[in-house]
Amino acid sequence: MTAIRCAGWWEQSGYGRQPMNNLQLVYTDLHFVGSGSDCVGVFELRGEIEGTSVSIMKQYVDAHQVLYAGAVDGEGTMTGMWSISGVGGRWLIKVESVIDASDDIQTIVPG
Repeated sequence: MTAIRCAGWWEQSGYGRQPMNNLQLVYTDLHFVGSGSDCVGVFELRGEIEGTSVSIMKQYVDAHQVLYAGAVDGEGTMTGMWSISGVGGRWLIKVESVIDASDDIQTIVPG
């Protein structure tokens, strides 16, 4: 299991580029879970990497889901398009650092 701190954003017409804050992911093989927050609210992520493709489901706490689909570049960046009810835009998640083993990674693994 590998825990990662990330930087990320999503774009939408009328909202511009919105950062994903406190974004952290925990990888187990080619699957990952994570959490963060943005201007919409607190969210959890569940994703899967298959080859160079990535699929992520973003679930806002007590709210809606957003599908993120895209590609991984093999150097720590995932990018693509998000969609919900016919609306969508670009997104990007980039690895910033591996979280030290002494950090409490349980706090970033969604239940």
